[in-house]
Amino acid sequence: MRCPRCSKPVDELAETCYACHYSIKEAEAFFGSNLVQMDRLHDVAHCLRKRDRDEVEDILDQMEGRFPQLCFFTYLGDLQSQIRLHELGFWLLNHVAVRGADFSRPNENAVLVLLDVNSRQVGITLGYFAEQLLDEQSLHACLQAARPHFINGDFGPGLCLVFKKLCKALSRKARELKRESPRRRSPRHGPEGPGKVSRAALPSQAPHPLLAGLTPVYSGRVSPLS
Repeated sequence: MRCPRCSKPVDELAETCYACHYSIKEAEAFFGSNLVQMDRLHDVAHCLRKRDRDEVEDILDQMEGRFPQLCFFTYLGDLQSQIRLHELGFWLLNHVAVRGADFSRPNENAVLVLLDVNSRQVGITLGYFAEQLLDEQSLHACLQAARPHFINGDFGPGLCLVFKKLCKALSRKARELKRESPRRRSPRHGPEGPGKVSRAALPSQAPHPLLAGLTPVYSGRVSPLS
């Protein structure tokens, strides 16, 4: 994982960042320590038209159906200049409860897309489990593909493209895991030959996040759009 403030690598068991000493306590001192609720598509900036909202919601439904271990949600805000997208994503994954979310998909399984319409920045924050499935190169490619949409203020199509690219990246990872998984055989009940090979799947359980120090949450790249 990387520090949400300075982006330096941080061990998941560390209580603070080794480089800048950022911690969950500092995030709570700025954003608050209470738990908060948000919608799966949380448009605080009111920048999406109904048609755009419907399209994004439809894509989120498709992705959650295709990847039942993961949860996907997005936050769109008009943020003040002192709020950093990395730090907001880090704090949200430690303090947010998504309305209507399945309890079998905890926040460490989350893929959170954040958009600041004021600074024209977009970022992706991953929970600890999701971090194992999406690397930095894939995240950067997703953001860069949608960059023209966000520059032109087409936030709905931009979000749709980001999630579609994420879907393709996760599908590639699923195929890799399937190829790498050992071929397990069912017990033989006679001379009829080997049993069926079990279907490969993404792991269904994520490690529980630490309650003290830097919770194992990864902040993906933030792509400046202005």
